[in-house]
Amino acid sequence: MNPLEATWLVFENRAHPGELVTLQAGAEKYALVYTDAALAGAFLADLNDPDLHTSSLETWVLKDAFLTAAALIGATRVLFDYQRGMHDATSAPLEGLQGFVRDHIGTP
Repeated sequence: MNPLEATWLVFENRAHPGELVTLQAGAEKYALVYTDAALAGAFLADLNDPDLHTSSLETWVLKDAFLTAAALIGATRVLFDYQRGMHDATSAPLEGLQGFVRDHIGTP
């Protein structure tokens, strides 16, 4: 399944609502999105932070809200299903994803 159309799993911080988990690599700041619950769970376990949990984004509107928040904190790309030590995770420009998602708002 296309990762853009799948349910997105993102990390939320209970202690700091609205805070997003991001990765910085060089000049790029990546917002993290998972489409596989097992991968999200493994990464979350690796972080070992009891305040973090996953939330599901199933609609285009929720995905748009997430991308907007990521842009506001300076993310430039979205990284899908990242795992530490893996060097082949898929990423996409945040701005392009916002356009794609907004084009799909209102569709099932």
